[in-house]
Amino acid sequence: MAKTTGISRPGGPAPRLSPLRWLGTAEGSVVIVLAALWLYMAVSGGSAGMAQFAGGYNLANLARSISLQSIFAVGVLLVILTGGIDLSLGSLIAFVGMLLAVIMTRLADSGTPVHQATLIGIGAVLFFSLGLGLVHAVLIHHLRLPSFVVTLASMSILRSGAQLLNNAVPIPIERFQLVSWLGNGKVGFLLVPPVIPVALVVMLALAGAVALVLARTQVGRAVFAVGSNEEAARLSGLNVFRVRAFVYGACSLLGGIAGIFYAGYGNQGDPSGGIMFELNAISAAVIGGAALTGGRGSVLGTVLGATLLESILSAINFKLSNPTLWRGTVVGTVLLLAVVLNQLRLLSPFRRRAGA
Repeated sequence: MAKTTGISRPGGPAPRLSPLRWLGTAEGSVVIVLAALWLYMAVSGGSAGMAQFAGGYNLANLARSISLQSIFAVGVLLVILTGGIDLSLGSLIAFVGMLLAVIMTRLADSGTPVHQATLIGIGAVLFFSLGLGLVHAVLIHHLRLPSFVVTLASMSILRSGAQLLNNAVPIPIERFQLVSWLGNGKVGFLLVPPVIPVALVVMLALAGAVALVLARTQVGRAVFAVGSNEEAARLSGLNVFRVRAFVYGACSLLGGIAGIFYAGYGNQGDPSGGIMFELNAISAAVIGGAALTGGRGSVLGTVLGATLLESILSAINFKLSNPTLWRGTVVGTVLLLAVVLNQLRLLSPFRRRAGA
């Protein structure tokens, strides 16, 4: 099994690295690029440009964007660690937002108190998301269908379903204050005023929980074992289906959570939302050092990858005209570069000499 760095190392806690050696890891490399990007924005934009880029308004929006992307990117990481892929996340986010809006609106219109309608809607879409992931696991494991095909089919079905729920018309949900608060609210603690996005707090809690599972539990070690060598994992007595059920279920559940937050952020269920989000999630995981062949990656790297990706997209908003037209080019280029750099890192003679 290839050595991994960070909190998700399968064999137990990661060895302590000197700061210099840590900068040579995937996570350290992302930190270096992030620092260089922010330095460039400071130098090229002058004091006024840096004040805009690093101003409170942009930082709050950037933190929220990073947090929302990280929530479902961590789910995609779990699938990637087993050597699979999930292409349905963007469509799932749109479908969950629409389904949540439909359920809450119809319940409230029929006389159900708004807070009850909200809780019922949230519970229903989370249950649906978890069930979808388990269906993916059954089809992939028991029918031996490629994860690419299964989740690609789900992507198409869910996107169409999101449009059919209300004839492709968004559904406003401003009156459901809990959902709006999740997407737009801010919190504070101790002496810190309420400036921290709720999404950031939730993301840190979820990412920390997943990192803890991967680093400290048998389930986490099993995830890496299946991704490194599924046949060997099976022969060693691991229940591979349970591992797949865990990663695909968790991936879709985290996608459902992200869908709720995105609906709250936009104050509507949007059937056109989430387009290409699955590519962003895969890019974040790969930028952070995850191997698409499985068995290698970390939660920390994925969150750093999402941070770098969103920082680049934020930077082009200040530097380019029509920045939305460049998003696909930027994300695709960054993903390709990350894959190339990860492969070069694996082929490094120093790593081969060390037995990596």
